[in-house]
Amino acid sequence: MTPEQKDKIQKVYELVKRGVDGEKGAAQAALDRLMKKYNLSAEQIASITFKEYRFKYSQNTELMLFGTLLKYFFPDREMKASRDTWDVREIVIKLEYIDWVTLECAYEYFRKHMRGEYRRLVTPKLKRYRKPANKKAAREKLDKIFFSNYVIASKLYREGDLCYVDRSKLSEKERRDREALQGVKGGEFNTQVTTGLYLE
Repeated sequence: MTPEQKDKIQKVYELVKRGVDGEKGAAQAALDRLMKKYNLSAEQIASITFKEYRFKYSQNTELMLFGTLLKYFFPDREMKASRDTWDVREIVIKLEYIDWVTLECAYEYFRKHMRGEYRRLVTPKLKRYRKPANKKAAREKLDKIFFSNYVIASKLYREGDLCYVDRSKLSEKERRDREALQGVKGGEFNTQVTTGLYLE
């Protein structure tokens, strides 16, 4: 079976699961024809619907963003992703087509927006450090504060995800860092209205 044929089956299967009204019935009839044509079982169809996708990343905050988006969009599903660091910096994950559409659109939007906010707020603070070891330690601390603020400002959390930080237990420097990064502007993202799936 060619990759094009697999893609077609994958998209028809998505319509069977997520289509509306008559769309679902037409998709089921098309899927039945494809199963008969290629002599496929229900288990084989389910395995075809998952495809490996890759997402580029360049810094730790982007890895954190990817994990946050997985939890936000698919809270009830266990999804396993891995990192490919062999001459690339990519996150590898198997997804169904429509889940890839959702995740890809959100990740690319927030990744670009978050980079702009990072350059605006964090990069100037890191430039003050001359020694690489000091800069690395500062980056790790600032990344956590920045990312936490960005997720809250972007509303990329669900009820129960947030916890209270007792500022009286923070050092003076930690308090200053938190205050300096409070001006993070969150992104505003609307999920895809259409699935982009159509019966041929």
